[in-house]
Amino acid sequence: MLAQVILNVPSQKHLIAKALTKKINFKKRVYIAYGSTNEYLLYHLGIKFDKPYMAGCFVNNALNVTKERPQIVILENKKLINISEFDISSEDYFIKGANALWYENSKKHAAVAAADRSGGTYGNFYIKAACRGSKVIIPVSHEKLIPFFSETSQNVDIAMGSKISMLRFFYGEIFSEIEAFKLLFNVKSKIIAAGGVFGNEGSVVFELEGEEKNIKEAVDFIKYFSFNIQNRGEYLF
Repeated sequence: MLAQVILNVPSQKHLIAKALTKKINFKKRVYIAYGSTNEYLLYHLGIKFDKPYMAGCFVNNALNVTKERPQIVILENKKLINISEFDISSEDYFIKGANALWYENSKKHAAVAAADRSGGTYGNFYIKAACRGSKVIIPVSHEKLIPFFSETSQNVDIAMGSKISMLRFFYGEIFSEIEAFKLLFNVKSKIIAAGGVFGNEGSVVFELEGEEKNIKEAVDFIKYFSFNIQNRGEYLF
């Protein structure tokens, strides 16, 4: 069976986040870095905050850095824990979102924006996780698709908001809607169009292929998180 579905930005993030709840082994220690997609992950884990779970975001036509944010979420056996220092092992998970996604030789690549001069989460945490061989997962939706990666730094004269550098991920598994559709519903997916107006800006159109029951479950999921305002995660902003 074939189906065509349109995913607005919230439903893209909900799809990826829900799939991550199935992919991650929560019996292990799981570090969840700041990020909008990761806040959707926390939503599906039943963890909510009264402040955005983001270190920065592109909002109000500016590159913004959040002034206040919750304590970083670290889970062990699905329970919140506190640690004084970031110490991670090869058995632990590190979940870090991205601001750019592109393809090279049919393989996905990703990069993250850093406004902190020390590299933020990338410089302080991701490097250590990569060096120690941790299970790094990089959730990113196709609204963030760019044609190719361009080297850049904070060494610019003018910026609409905070100056950023784009740091390329060299280690970890990139996890998009395509992997999420396969994991959650066992359906194949491909992108056939993108864009939209009047609330559908940033939308991506997928064609799905699979068994009828699985396709219908996938479509119902997308419809629910596209139209149910209460559960769309709009509290993020």
